[in-house]
Amino acid sequence: MRGISRQLIESIAVADNSEFAQEIEQKVNTLVSLAVEDMSHSIPFVSVENCILQPVTENFSGALTPESEYVYFLGFMSPQIELNCTQYNDSWKKFKERLAFAWNNSKKPKKRKKRKKNEDVSSVKEYEYETEKYNLDSLKDDLQKAFVKNLITTSIVYNNENNLRIIGRDEFGPKTQIYIYPCLLEGDDYKFFISRKKGFFKVNFLKRAELINEKIERVGYDYITMIKIFNSLFRSTSKYSVMPNQIFIESLLYNVPDELFEGNDIYDNFIKIVNYLNLTDISEFKSIANPELKINEDKLTKSNQVALLKFINSLDTINS
Repeated sequence: MRGISRQLIESIAVADNSEFAQEIEQKVNTLVSLAVEDMSHSIPFVSVENCILQPVTENFSGALTPESEYVYFLGFMSPQIELNCTQYNDSWKKFKERLAFAWNNSKKPKKRKKRKKNEDVSSVKEYEYETEKYNLDSLKDDLQKAFVKNLITTSIVYNNENNLRIIGRDEFGPKTQIYIYPCLLEGDDYKFFISRKKGFFKVNFLKRAELINEKIERVGYDYITMIKIFNSLFRSTSKYSVMPNQIFIESLLYNVPDELFEGNDIYDNFIKIVNYLNLTDISEFKSIANPELKINEDKLTKSNQVALLKFINSLDTINS
């Protein structure tokens, strides 16, 4: 395999940034606890006791590299927010319908009446928190403010469409990026509201955790080490500047026969696994998150799948 030497594979395998990762985990947990505690004073259905911070990507399996991003679901158990999400969607639809009706039936605008000097304007008030309007977008906005309050001034919190991205060179390190996705929590399901579909998309990691642990019991920690190797190679390839979909990589290597992980030579095992993947129809592989689905059927394994397949194909069949 051109450009992928034994030295490179072995250096990735032995690299250990677990101490740094634990430090980041502790800082993120502390930040979230402080932020949610601050919010709980004004929002009665938000509290530290009714939320869970769930690692999602490399920090879920432990296959962390220096380039890893720290991604979390922040799930809240709140029937009120869930109700508000669906009601907000209906209200927005009705508003758009009213706006379209008003536009289509508009007349020549009349001159605006002047306000009398003694007119009472006390009814014009600042926006206040309203229970029935508080949804996941409101929660995300308040979390951003609470995070900023509890971070040092050189850290930045970006408010993206469905997540908050935190960077802080002085607080978390120059290359560290943290993503937090606020969502709802129902039992073991993390729920994200999809407005265009008028419903929730559910994610459950129980089966994923169970199968990762089963594979480790059968082949040892080399399974996680191999995930690290594939992560680093994909990330460092010039065509790709992001980490691969972790559930796809975990699924890919979970479906590799256990005997290919045997032996103490990680480079030889890497070669055997690459050869196997290039000679096998991986579309028949099962998703580690839901074994009832194939790897190309599960929504959780579909992001950047095309790039991942091209990457796998670029690892030409080689001989040790």
